[in-house]
Amino acid sequence: MNASPEPVVISGAGLISALGQGVAEAWERMLRGEAVAASIPDAWLAYGDYRSRFWAPLPEIDFARYAMARSDTLRFDRVSMMAIGACHEALQDAGVAFEPRDRRAGGFRINGIDRSRIGVYIGTGIGGINTTLGTHLFHAMKNVRDDIERVVADSDGTPSDSLADIARRIVLERRFNPLAVTMLMSNAVSAAPAVRFGITGPCRTTTLACASGTVAIGDAFRAVEEGRVDLAIAGAAEYLFDDYGSIFRTYDITGALAGGDDAARVNRPFDAARSGFLFSEGGAAVVILERASTARARGVEPLAEIAGFSESFDGHDLIAMDPGGESIRHMMADVLLQAGIGADAVDYVNAHGTGTEMNDRIELEAIDAVLGNRPLVNSTKSLIGHAIGASGAIEAVVTALSIRDGRVHPCGNLDDPILPLNFPRTPTNAEINIALSQSFAFGGHNACLLLRKPRRSES
Repeated sequence: MNASPEPVVISGAGLISALGQGVAEAWERMLRGEAVAASIPDAWLAYGDYRSRFWAPLPEIDFARYAMARSDTLRFDRVSMMAIGACHEALQDAGVAFEPRDRRAGGFRINGIDRSRIGVYIGTGIGGINTTLGTHLFHAMKNVRDDIERVVADSDGTPSDSLADIARRIVLERRFNPLAVTMLMSNAVSAAPAVRFGITGPCRTTTLACASGTVAIGDAFRAVEEGRVDLAIAGAAEYLFDDYGSIFRTYDITGALAGGDDAARVNRPFDAARSGFLFSEGGAAVVILERASTARARGVEPLAEIAGFSESFDGHDLIAMDPGGESIRHMMADVLLQAGIGADAVDYVNAHGTGTEMNDRIELEAIDAVLGNRPLVNSTKSLIGHAIGASGAIEAVVTALSIRDGRVHPCGNLDDPILPLNFPRTPTNAEINIALSQSFAFGGHNACLLLRKPRRSES
């Protein structure tokens, strides 16, 4: 049972995904059933032969909306920039006032809340890998660049076609980035927003692959519930692009990515014709967690309440889920027990739903065993692809919005479900009082949040 004297609520949210920048744009497009899938960049094809040829790219992100300057791209990896952006939007959405603290550095000061009583809990699967790969390539290719320059210098100054081709394949940076270490470190996804807003309370990065965002929000929920912080900024960010497609290839070579020739039909979680997950370029999602009374004191009506969090570990394999699904079923039952809620009260499950053959079946069998076929079940990944470490946080935001608006988005491309559960095939209106948002990760990490419609404090 929740021992907190009053509920812990989501008072604001920020979102960057393949379906748009900002909560409003992405949510509106999800409710229309829009989906993103496109051919991978042509440039990647020069570096490998891929089983999958599709991904879900991000839109062009306007970082000026978050008061970020062009110079910030020299100080932050894109993953940290997206984390800062989602935090910025979430704080604004929650009605938390902040003002410029250092115009030169671009920092802000949060008003009206003791900054030592604010915690930042941001997850990521891989962190600043874009910087890591770029920095490594610059360093490793130094001798090759020098050789090309010498050959050109010994000729008439015009490289041969073969040398020109080699040169095009090498990052010809002018200098080694002196800020690379602060850009590539995984903890920057939480440290950068904390520095940006001058926060001095707990600051943690959770790195649990695809469960990172769900666990980060769960940890933040516990911190507020137990009174360790008054306000928590929680979520996740991921950025998985590199110029050569090497990150994409690491997933593709495992056979986990969706195959096929039709971009519009390749992404199909829970369908009998599923073939893997649609790789997303990334995303970011952040929620503001606090006690209901403090949110309402600012005139903010919460999106949803978090009433439980549970996690488990398969102890089975670094990639494959335990076929029996025992730890998943235990986790789902545990989160219901924590909240004192019966299985028949659950109205909606935002499932992990990747589209991989075994994982989808294991997850649906667990849902059926614990909850039956009453709750609506959908997969946000069916619309935006799989953003790895950011996926659970994105889905928690979607779950909160579904509770707030009484609407769920369709499960895309679902023609022949592998189990006869309650899947919405079109945008669906539904009274949602209790919902689960769950994530499963490479390594065997499982995590589940229980969200409910906000209640008034009984105290």
